[in-house]
Amino acid sequence: MIEDHSGEKPGYVAVIDIGSNSVRLVVFSGRTRVPSTVFNEKILCGLGAEVGATGQMGEKAMKSAMSTLKRFKALCDQMQVSETLVVATAAVRDAGNGQYFVERVFEETGFEIDVIPGTEEGRLAGLGVLSGEPVANGVVGDLGGGSLELAQVKDGAVANTISLPLGPLRLTSRFGTRYSLIRKYLREQFSAIPWLKAANPQDLYMVGGAWRNLAKLMMREKSNPLPILHGYSSTRSEMTRYCRRISQMGAENIPFGGELPFRRREVLPVAAIILQELSAEMKARNAIISSYGLREGLIFDKLPKTEQQMDPFLHTCRILAEERCRFAEHAEVIYDWSRPLFRATENSKRRVKLHMAICLLGDIAWRGHPDFRAEKAVETVLHGNFVGVSHSDRAFIAVALNQAYGASVDAPHISQILTLLNIKEIIEARMMGAALRLAQRLSGGAVAALMVSQLRVTKKYLWLGVPSHYKDITNEVVEKRLSHLARLMGRSSAVEFPPELNEVSVRL
Repeated sequence: MIEDHSGEKPGYVAVIDIGSNSVRLVVFSGRTRVPSTVFNEKILCGLGAEVGATGQMGEKAMKSAMSTLKRFKALCDQMQVSETLVVATAAVRDAGNGQYFVERVFEETGFEIDVIPGTEEGRLAGLGVLSGEPVANGVVGDLGGGSLELAQVKDGAVANTISLPLGPLRLTSRFGTRYSLIRKYLREQFSAIPWLKAANPQDLYMVGGAWRNLAKLMMREKSNPLPILHGYSSTRSEMTRYCRRISQMGAENIPFGGELPFRRREVLPVAAIILQELSAEMKARNAIISSYGLREGLIFDKLPKTEQQMDPFLHTCRILAEERCRFAEHAEVIYDWSRPLFRATENSKRRVKLHMAICLLGDIAWRGHPDFRAEKAVETVLHGNFVGVSHSDRAFIAVALNQAYGASVDAPHISQILTLLNIKEIIEARMMGAALRLAQRLSGGAVAALMVSQLRVTKKYLWLGVPSHYKDITNEVVEKRLSHLARLMGRSSAVEFPPELNEVSVRL
């Protein structure tokens, strides 16, 4: 568990989300910028299964939900949760017996349910996506069993929201398997939203179990090299082709669908149709999966502005560096020292972020066996529970750390994810890793040698400059690592002793 290092350890915060298809409990480590998930469980209760046809939640579904909520109450008590937030969405909101259910839950569990309006649900889903990806630009779609919430996100804020009665359970209850009627109805609903189409290209951020399951099965079918949902991106054309196929299949025939409970599988054809029609209407550039949504939005919404503005990935990297690295405080010095190599990236906020993350995590595997430190570092980055970072970003950092630990780029533990990067990105990542490897050898883990030395790049040479009275900090190993970095840049290497550095004096 990652703890908040700002002071006292925060108490656990539980969020219970009563949806149309499932009832879920997530216990977070506290109200922090990137709270860890301590416990996560969902039960498929199907509260919204009959709402579209009868206007009421079925008694059997309510009984299942009540039993689940009693279990969650016991778990929260046993975990000594300090704060519990219980929210209900479309099924309870729209059902004629919704208020009866709310009162019954309070009587039997003591939970006070906040039945949130559809527009507020959309706002919180949008905030959840922004908390995991602050530069998100486009439309957040949160698909539940009974409704679809849409939120426009741009410039770090939620601009517009709308709630539509378009969940798979609701549509199936109304139209059955008459998919042509579902498509027509969807097009009518989407075309009436003026802000759904934007002049500039925008992305669709997918939230909700049905869409996540679609993406999971798509990744399996493609043998995606990194099987992590958050940050997975697909072009609209690719996603459209996949959704068209799934919508024409029975639940029992969906490739790799056997991994899912049948109740999850049977909503996928309609969920695929909704995704296809929405992305077509907004002319989405990419469809991107977010593992953050309403529940994370509830936590993020109450944070101070200063915490909201922190980058979630770098925030987590700093905590990991403090916990696992020997010289976490040197990251900024190493970053500044390596800048002469990467002048072309200074205007790219994404690249600056990735380079800083590499500096922060550069020593992450030092406790591992020397023969397997590269594998350990790569595994941490590729499979760590990070947000605010894409699949290609993870691959970039992994290649850099693999290089920093001196491993070959064609080693089995790294070669499989190289397809996520182009050649230019691979070279840049390897350069950053080689620079980190050089810095660590030159400095021996202290900052003094980096404070008195500098890198300089010319057309033919990579120069390492040190004061003449500190020339002994360079040796054969340092020169070998300098040469390796220079070769990645297509240059020769040399050590120089610039006169201006002779005035630099730092105790080594």
